[in-house]
Amino acid sequence: MDLGLKDRVAIVGGSSRGMGRAIALAFAQEGANVAVSARTEADLRRTEIELARVGTQQHVLAIPADLSVARDIRRVVRDTFNRFGQISILVTHMGYGPPGRPSEFNDETIMGAIEENFLSSVRFAREVIPYMKQQRWGRIVNLLPSLSSGVSGSKDTTLSTTNQLALVGYSKMLASELAPFNITVNNLVAGPVETEFLTSTFESQAEESGKPLEDLVSEAKSGIPMGRLGKPEEVGDLVTFLASDRASFLTGSSVVLDGGMRQIINQ
Repeated sequence: MDLGLKDRVAIVGGSSRGMGRAIALAFAQEGANVAVSARTEADLRRTEIELARVGTQQHVLAIPADLSVARDIRRVVRDTFNRFGQISILVTHMGYGPPGRPSEFNDETIMGAIEENFLSSVRFAREVIPYMKQQRWGRIVNLLPSLSSGVSGSKDTTLSTTNQLALVGYSKMLASELAPFNITVNNLVAGPVETEFLTSTFESQAEESGKPLEDLVSEAKSGIPMGRLGKPEEVGDLVTFLASDRASFLTGSSVVLDGGMRQIINQ
């Protein structure tokens, strides 16, 4: 299926590994120009090489940046526009906050999590919207972690839940504002997906609990109606669809990709 993304320009945040990298590759396979950004430059360069193999070096731009910092976000957007002359698509990637009990977080920890997750997505959107308005076409997709994946306990998801619900509310209002400009805003809530991060999470839980790693993975799979973990490529395929004209009437929504698991966010 041709999604009509050839020569569009996509910025994919947090794209050096895992789901972010899979999303960037999916855009490259559709013929889009892709700007990738993340903190870890070595991983980012490897992703850049992969993208260049799919298209050409001219179709990819790698920008090392800390996307919790406003000036880095502005630099990523500016460099992308200077390179490609337009910005069509933005994909943000929300991570998990530090673990802890809701009543015990201090202000510094809470604000740090908000800066890194919620405000990062808000600032990114704010920077690209003027370009999208000018061309009267744009797609913003926020990738959110599932909060009911069965991978981490409730004590580990307090700040993730807080940031995710804040971003869902903000996205809904932003979608209404931008709809007249043919700009859509959607969230993709991803369940347990086979990534290095998920593997390391299982390994940490195995060490803490004394349970075999294989048993923890089996327990997680047993809670998924599909009976398996998701694949990063499946996330990439869905994001590219949400960014295409085939999803032009879909906005202000949170699409769930979790193999049938119950989610904390319902539409």
